[in-house]
Amino acid sequence: MSNKNLNWSYQIANTLCEKGVKYICLCPGSRNTPLTVAFTSNHNFICSSHIDERSAAYFALGISKKIKSPSVIISTSGTAVANFFPAIIESSLSKTPIIVITADRPAELINTGENQTINQKHIYGEYVRSFYDLGLPSGDMNSMNKKIISSYNSAIGTTNTPPGPSHINIPFDEPLIEKIHENKLTNIIDSSIDKLKSKTNDININHNFTDSIIVCGGGLQGISNNSIIKLSEHIKAPIFADPTSGVRYNTTHENIISSYNLFIDHIDINPKTIIKFGAKPISKTLSKLISKHDNVIYIDSYSTFNDNSKTQLSTNPEQYVEEVIKSTNPIENSLLLKSIIEIQAKASKLINNIDPEKNKYEGTLINQIINYIEPNSNIFIGNSKAIRELDNCTLNLNKKINILSNRGASGIDGLVSTALGVSHSSKNINIAILGDLSFYYDMNGLLSTQKNKLNTKFIILNNNGGGIFSDIHSLNIDDNKFEKFWTTPHNLDLKNIANLYNIKYHAINNISDIKKYLKDDGEVEIIEFKISIKDSLKIKNKIKDKVRELLSNL
Repeated sequence: MSNKNLNWSYQIANTLCEKGVKYICLCPGSRNTPLTVAFTSNHNFICSSHIDERSAAYFALGISKKIKSPSVIISTSGTAVANFFPAIIESSLSKTPIIVITADRPAELINTGENQTINQKHIYGEYVRSFYDLGLPSGDMNSMNKKIISSYNSAIGTTNTPPGPSHINIPFDEPLIEKIHENKLTNIIDSSIDKLKSKTNDININHNFTDSIIVCGGGLQGISNNSIIKLSEHIKAPIFADPTSGVRYNTTHENIISSYNLFIDHIDINPKTIIKFGAKPISKTLSKLISKHDNVIYIDSYSTFNDNSKTQLSTNPEQYVEEVIKSTNPIENSLLLKSIIEIQAKASKLINNIDPEKNKYEGTLINQIINYIEPNSNIFIGNSKAIRELDNCTLNLNKKINILSNRGASGIDGLVSTALGVSHSSKNINIAILGDLSFYYDMNGLLSTQKNKLNTKFIILNNNGGGIFSDIHSLNIDDNKFEKFWTTPHNLDLKNIANLYNIKYHAINNISDIKKYLKDDGEVEIIEFKISIKDSLKIKNKIKDKVRELLSNL
């Protein structure tokens, strides 16, 4: 039995290796011993060790977000499997490929009170693209091999489903292994991945593209920036570029609009058509505009539509753009585009003229980081306030920056671990911008810095609580009640936390001081910037007032 366990595991490892899988995240346990031995014996893998399963899963998520191909997470049986679930939900909703391999006890032990035994079959329900229970190891490696390949294909996406997590469950009986030996398996069955073909419906271009707008949401897939700009030029439409779309920072074009969240509520935008690519935008005002519009064309390769658009095209976005350009006459001019560009120029000038040292709040700090950071850097941006201020205060510029986030489910859990996973899979400069509560929520993830060579600068925007709720305070909620149930101040000392995990710590008071910490020195560091919730809200409202004043004079 023990030899079957180990040979079975070697076959799984080798098959995934053949498919190009590189990163393996291993959690300690007894039941998964055959898997741990097999994967660590293959020198083609980069294996990392993680004590906390929840952090491990988010770490793997960060890897997959950066490399855009599946990483693997492996656990023992029992509740360890359940601890993967939050990251699997994020993986599913953000269309990030991950292969989850869980060791299990034999089926006859389930519901018997046996230690560390739960029902692991279909535990992740609809959030995984596929589920395979391999059964106890046997001699039928051909059948098992097909399931592993199918699981890999499910993770990378098919013509009908987007990339995401796939789950392989493997029961092992005891004794788990007897003797660790070299892999002497016969050649792996030659199986190639089916080439992915884009599903193309008949593309309906019977729309009035005059006075249209293009919305590029996060997680943009299947289309290049150049194609979006070509479409914009052809139909004379402004591009409302979400910061997580990859459009805002990687190219400069006057049609790319980045400050829309400051002015969209204060002007009458009535486009005839909205063309939408990617996920739901961060901006609530932009999402509101989309939801109320009668003519929204939503193009998505996988039919995973996230709004009530009347026209939803399940087709390759590149093909859609090509068809529109080929089949319609170019629009010569657009008053809507002209006016939006004019407003964008004035709003951008306003933002650029704000003295960040006199107006210290999350938005001005993040804007400076974007300005200071070297090209090709990775920025992992936290949810809640950090990502909203990124949207509010950063402008498009011709600098390649890779913005990453967990906007599938938009939770604050696992952000430290995801950021470290990005670092594990990238040689570029890695910056993580998080709020204090998000950082606190996943402090355990810092344990991985002691076991893996990582390089991430954690910039913590510390407003001592939930600054995202400051707008709620305007509803005249009692101060004491608001503090107790919304902001929940914690008074944590980040320096002590850094010492706990043997990580360098820096406190900055002047925004300009951040520049010297945005270099690659091969270390994980915590950089703290303290912010007053009340002062931050005042500055933000001041900027909004100036925008209103600016627009009233147009």
